[in-house]
Amino acid sequence: MQKTDTRHIILCDNVAVPASLADTVPAHRITRLVNRDGLPNPNMTVKIHDFASRLIPKMPARTRDLIEISAFIYAADRLIKRGRTDQVEFENWARELVFCIPVRDLTYWQQTEVSTNLANALTFMSGDKSYQFYFEQRTGSDPLTSLFHNTDNAANASDLGTAYPVALFSGGLDSLAGVVSLLETTNTKVVITSHRSNPSTTRVQKRVCEALKKLYPGRLLYHPLECNLKQLRANEETQRTRFFLYTAVGFALAQAYGQDVLNIFENGITSINLSKRQDLINGRASRTTHPKTLGLLQMVLSGVNNRPFTIRHPFIHLTKTEVVSILKQYNKPDLITSTVTCTKTFLKFKNRTSASHCGFCSQCVDRRFAMYAAKLEQYDAVYDFDLATESFPIKDAQTHVVDYMRHAHTFATTHFDEFYNDYLEPLSDITEYVPSCQVEEEVSKLYELYQRHSRAIERAYRRMSDKHESMFRPLLLNSIYEVVNGRRFQRDRAECLADDVAQMLSMAIPTALANTTPGHENALNDLIQALLKRDRESYEREYPAVRFSFATVVPDHSSTAADIDLFIEAKYLRKKMSPSGITDQIAADLMKYPEGAYKLFVIYDPERRIKDDTRFKRDFEQRNNCTICIIR
Repeated sequence: MQKTDTRHIILCDNVAVPASLADTVPAHRITRLVNRDGLPNPNMTVKIHDFASRLIPKMPARTRDLIEISAFIYAADRLIKRGRTDQVEFENWARELVFCIPVRDLTYWQQTEVSTNLANALTFMSGDKSYQFYFEQRTGSDPLTSLFHNTDNAANASDLGTAYPVALFSGGLDSLAGVVSLLETTNTKVVITSHRSNPSTTRVQKRVCEALKKLYPGRLLYHPLECNLKQLRANEETQRTRFFLYTAVGFALAQAYGQDVLNIFENGITSINLSKRQDLINGRASRTTHPKTLGLLQMVLSGVNNRPFTIRHPFIHLTKTEVVSILKQYNKPDLITSTVTCTKTFLKFKNRTSASHCGFCSQCVDRRFAMYAAKLEQYDAVYDFDLATESFPIKDAQTHVVDYMRHAHTFATTHFDEFYNDYLEPLSDITEYVPSCQVEEEVSKLYELYQRHSRAIERAYRRMSDKHESMFRPLLLNSIYEVVNGRRFQRDRAECLADDVAQMLSMAIPTALANTTPGHENALNDLIQALLKRDRESYEREYPAVRFSFATVVPDHSSTAADIDLFIEAKYLRKKMSPSGITDQIAADLMKYPEGAYKLFVIYDPERRIKDDTRFKRDFEQRNNCTICIIR
């Protein structure tokens, strides 16, 4: 019997478990999804508003299958939990998903090439380990459902079959700039679709859409999609497969309107999402609009279409600043405030009740920098936390800003050859979908894209500083200006974490041990563990084991989550131990840990056996990838 922690079977619309899958997973890892009208216990809802009865002849059975398949995948994605948020390593975070789905065109979907193409696209897009499909014949005719039969606001028959451009629309800045560019550069109507995932998103999309309709009367045809769980609470909010559902509906619209092209709009930095640690896949490292995702999806859609189908990505070589500048170019900056980029809209904002953005999530930080770089900050939304004028409200806020600036600094100081060598693997995922004769040109374009992005970040900071910071005023503590003045973003994340831990322990341990003395080093480590766990859950005690030659070394504490490798060793300097003995221990430990890993040595020296702290620390820190923290 095969039992793993990551394998799940999803039974769709009352399909039974295939004989070949019987007893391969325990019952709690079998998920049942019911969408079809007339079946008992439906637990998901799929509605495509404004898909009128006139549209039905334009939607082949195979396309209906595609939409239902994508809806089942999206629902399962939200129901089946990945690892904890701090378990970002691939083996802990990814799932193995097996779908059993009834379809209309069984002969087509059962082809090995078709299911393989579908699985390849979803695996890369989602970061999961694998997707597997078992299809069976769908029986019975289609009942009148909200998915394919909705006569409200029927589409004009004269529009169907007309080659209007079709685009995905999220209600964010990038998609707004894309739709405006289509409306400004064509004389035809423009067809858009969006996914309504919750009431807040729906309000934003309606607001932006109505604003566009006023500026471009009679030019916008809007077909929103609603696909949600019914009477079930979502367990997983990364929603990596949402884009597949979104794209499937856009594909159906393109077919109905006589198009073999679908437009998607996202800036190149977000789409490509280069990272120093490619082995780490987490909820923030989305690849939904990555060129490889689009290339793999094109293969899937071309098969369903029975002829070549193209997903067009006009903004792939544009930065966020350049994308929002399109709205300035077409004199439409007033539309900016109606859009929402924030990922924390579920929060109740406390600082400014009129705020629509938290101001400190990674997307808000990206938007804020782009608006300043484009000199459009006066048109921006209201933020609960104002990055340019206020101290960071929580630690995560500083972390997002430091990481964002570190990312820009890395590329600003990287030469072309380094860029090519350091990112050879992720770049190959992109150039794989470029003609071989254009590979060198494409890599050059991507390098210049990241260079322009870095310059835009620097330009944005200078504008913030010119407007809100002065050398004649006190420095705003715990702010972006303190981060820049201290050049924290130029240092490795692990080094910054080591400094934070050292500072916390330096304050907490003397207070905790003011009236007692630990009897041995394990007691000291128990205290450190308690303090670390209070700070965050990603610290491990005596983990992981690190091989060195024929020996194994185990750190006292470690943090190996969120692309930080920090090993922590605690040393208790007592009466019978000389400072030279601690020196020898640290030197021996330094040899055993991986060269790239950062080390923090916490030395508890209550009797002041170390006479010259500065020299003791300097000799180690200037030669090794480590921080020395002496506590009394």
